[in-house]
Amino acid sequence: MEAEGDSAIQHEDLALKTAFLFFSEELLPYFGITKKAVGTAATELVQMDIKKFHEDFNFVMEDGSWVHFEFQSRNGGVGDLKRFRVYEALASYQHKVAVTTYVLFSGNIKNPRTEFTEGINTFHIQPVTMSSYSADLLIKGIQRKQENGEKPEKEDLVLLTLCLLMDGEMPLKERVKAAYQITQNTMLADQEQLDKIEAVLYVMADKFLDAAEMDELTEVIGMTRLGQKLVDRGREEGREEERREIAESLIGLLDERVIAERTGLPLETVLKLKKKEVLN
Repeated sequence: MEAEGDSAIQHEDLALKTAFLFFSEELLPYFGITKKAVGTAATELVQMDIKKFHEDFNFVMEDGSWVHFEFQSRNGGVGDLKRFRVYEALASYQHKVAVTTYVLFSGNIKNPRTEFTEGINTFHIQPVTMSSYSADLLIKGIQRKQENGEKPEKEDLVLLTLCLLMDGEMPLKERVKAAYQITQNTMLADQEQLDKIEAVLYVMADKFLDAAEMDELTEVIGMTRLGQKLVDRGREEGREEERREIAESLIGLLDERVIAERTGLPLETVLKLKKKEVLN
């Protein structure tokens, strides 16, 4: 049986992976990666003993090298570094590319171990510690733009999806409320992109806030298009046909596991709906 703590970490990792899947173009430069990503590469590798080895994300950069991204909610020390080294070496060997591993540390991790020496070799990762960024500065900066009649850039709005992982004095519930108010006062040419920003923000909020706090935010979340679908879902008391319709409308915005949890449908049903959506 999955421990509650492990489930929470997977929920957070899921939100991070979704954010990077949707918004890699905006997020990679924010974390100091100056090369442009031109696509993604396979993450599943085959070890010498034929076991499959799967990690988080590989971005193909414009010079042909790979940036391998890991998301860590715990500081695993040398054990994690050894695992990253194995993956990096396998990817480089099998695909004949140069690989650099970036590890995004969330939570309160501030000084993670970034290298270790074994034999004559030293292995390094590039750390990205979310606690080094300020949610207060991010949110207040965007609010100031709006107060001055300026339109926030898409890059500003994308960073809101990570505001709950950042350092800052503003309580988490207030960060979510402020972020949704910002998105509601913003018009993007591509409404689908705004929907995705709000979707990732919702998954993050659901992970970090308790049920009472989420209930308090029902009004502000419910004003979004995604929120209207989730708040009015009827969940357990709703007819399955209604829940299936809601699930179909969320495919492409939320991960299938989150859709299943929010609608009360079995994951297998959601996966079938997604397959049907792809075929159509």
